[in-house]
Order: sequence, then structure tokens, then C-alpha cells
Amino acid sequence: MFNHLILSFFVLLFSTNISASSSFNNAAKNETLNIGKEISWKIDKKYVVAAKSASDKEGNYYHLQFDNKQLKLIISSDAKGEFPKKLNRLEIKDVKVDGKQNLLFKKCLANQQRHDRFLQQGLTVMDSPCIIDGDAGSFVMQLNKETLLALMNAKRLSIKFSFFRTQIVLNYDISDFEDMFLALNAEFESIAIVAAPKQASKKCWAGPPAKYTYIRPAEYDCSDNVAKKEAEAGVIKRVRLEIAKEQKIAAIAAEKTAKKAAEKERRRKLAEEKIRKDLEMKLIQEKSLQIEAAVIAASEIKQVQLSYEATQRMLKLCNKIWRNGKHRCYCQKYIRFAPDNIQANSACE
Repeated sequence: MFNHLILSFFVLLFSTNISASSSFNNAAKNETLNIGKEISWKIDKKYVVAAKSASDKEGNYYHLQFDNKQLKLIISSDAKGEFPKKLNRLEIKDVKVDGKQNLLFKKCLANQQRHDRFLQQGLTVMDSPCIIDGDAGSFVMQLNKETLLALMNAKRLSIKFSFFRTQIVLNYDISDFEDMFLALNAEFESIAIVAAPKQASKKCWAGPPAKYTYIRPAEYDCSDNVAKKEAEAGVIKRVRLEIAKEQKIAAIAAEKTAKKAAEKERRRKLAEEKIRKDLEMKLIQEKSLQIEAAVIAASEIKQVQLSYEATQRMLKLCNKIWRNGKHRCYCQKYIRFAPDNIQANSACE
């Protein structure tokens, strides 16, 4: 037993594969830390939390935590994560699974206010699937089933982040993620019993429907009918919970769709009303222009008529003067109507 403990100590002491190029205090630096599979997950069955932690040469600790609902990165100055680093201008640049940008992280970028280049502390992400807290030195992703499945089947998780002028890339080997998940969610602890060897009982599993392959099957003794019923009931319960979640998500999506449709209809009606009002205004303007044109035309005709009548009155007066062989300046305007013996008087110009 003592030799086993000594061996374990030296394995943990020399097998950590973490490389760092600089500390937090160095500005304008890029760092890459590789956290290998030899750093095992620490599982807390009581709180249903698993964590893979490692430190760099400067004593900065990186804790990757998983609790079935979220993936959380905590940066601290101690091994237990009780004293988080306070990071100014914390920015999450990228989250990749096996070299590809995670779709949930991509969704967080798309739903962030103001820009989608990186997650920035202080900006709001719609529905909050991603949360940054620089004061607590943490970054949280609320997991969906697609991301959980991707993590269980992946070999590497990369998280790139920066603060002030330092950029860090954490490369976690998560090829043991599925084993950790099964151990974390095991319903019974393994108990070593000193007894005479006996034939192992055959194990069976109660599995979920094909649609819910991400739900963990329940193991039971094939010869124990009571255990079989309990295992099947447990799986059915988890399936029903998933169905309830799906129904809730569908209801929310339907509500959003209905709101969008109502808003679209409202805008359509507003557009139609605007077109109708614009058409009415155009008809009113056209009618007003027609009335104005008619008034102008009538006024011009009246002016012509008045001018003609005035000319006739003046000609009548001037003809009396012209018949007497005389000419007056006020008749100079109408000289073209005068007899040939009456000539224009230049003094009247």
C-alpha cells in the first residue's frame, strides 16, 4: 500500500504536461498551456461537479468545471479555486472542440450586443448562454445537448481568452470526458469488499429511445427483475424530463414565431395604410391643381374679355375724334385702327 502511494505521488509529480510562455504580469504576450489527460478529473459526487485543474510556472491556476448543465473556466491564484483572479477587460476570443469553433459559442457571439468578433466583458448576450465575470475570473457556457455530445466524443477542448495585453490559449485533453461523465452520474459508488471470489453476475442496460441517445443507459443485474424495473423507470423519468424541456422550448419558439408574425402583420397594415393615405393625398393635390388651373383659365378669359371691351370703348371715342381730322395722345395706342389721313404723333411717345 505504501509503495503504491509513493508511486502515485511521483506519477502526479512528473506527468503534468503544462507549458507556459509568460505570467499574467507580462504585457503583450501570448501563452499556450497544454493540459494533458494525465491530469485527472476530480469528481465531487455530493455536489455533482467535476473539475480538471492545472497551473502554470507563475502559480496561476486554471480550473475547468462541469456540472451536467454548464462548462465553467475559473482562473485563480490557488489550487482549490477559492481565490479567483480579478481580470480587467476579460475577453473570450474562441472556444474550439477538436479544432472547430463550438456552435454554442458561435451562437453566443451572434447574440452579443454591438459586435460578434469576441465575447467582451460588460456586453449582454441574448438569453445569456455565455457569461463573463472578470471580477470572479470566470467564463461560463450553459450547455445544450449538441455541445454535451460533442464534448463526450472529442479529444481536445481549446479556450482562447485575453485580458489587458495578454492572450492565453488553454488546450485541454478531454479524451477522458465521457469516462468522467459516467463516473459523475453513476447512481452508486463502487465499494471494494474482501470476500471469496465468486462468479460475476451478467449486466444489462435499460436504454432510452433512439431519439434520446445522449441519455445515459441504466445498468442493472439481468437476473434481478426489480432492478430492471427500477432502471427502466429511471430512464423513462429522464426521457420525460427531456420531452418536457423540448415542449417548453417548442412553446417558447412558437410564441416567438407568433410574435414575429403579428409584428409582420402590423407592419404590413401600417404600410397599406400609408399607401392609402398617400394615394388620398395625391388625389386631393391633383384635384386642387385642377381647380386652380380652372380658376386661372377663367381669370385669363375674363381678362381678355375686359381688355376687348375696354378697347371697343376707346375705339368708339377715338373714331369720333379721328372723323374730325384730329388726333389725341390717348388714342396713340389704337393708331392702327385710325383712318389713313390720321398719322401717329411722335410727341405722344
